Amino acid sequence: MNEITFTGNVSKVHETRNTRSGETIFSFDMAVDNGYFDKNKNRWISRPRFQTVVAYRELAVNAQNTISKGMAVTVTGRLLDDSFTPAGSEYPVKRDKLEALDVAVSLRFATAVVTKTSKTREEQGHEHNREQLAAVA
Repeated sequence: MNEITFTGNVSKVHETRNTRSGETIFSFDMAVDNGYFDKNKNRWISRPRFQTVVAYRELAVNAQNTISKGMAVTVTGRLLDDSFTPAGSEYPVKRDKLEALDVAVSLRFATAVVTKTSKTREEQGHEHNREQLAAVA
């Protein structure tokens, strides 16, 4: 599976939405510093990238209850094309979004209290199947 990891600070928290089937969608923007040290100028050159992150289902609920603007986070996920062509335009707007598979807060300058959530029936079923497959192997 192609996964990518971004580490940065939450710059904007978007409004949480729900699908027609009731599943939660949570999105936020994060600033990722792609800076470098310029030896010729003897200083750090900052090149921030702002990345939209979207989380679904239980991860969305957990992230919504945890993340706030300014928080340092690490997100692992898949980059998806989110380009579109505006009405009346010939040229597409090129953009992407990061579909989060996991979101973690940084403990470098903060502390956290972890509260384990219960697994859904689907997750419990997947876990049961893995245990059965492990017993057979």
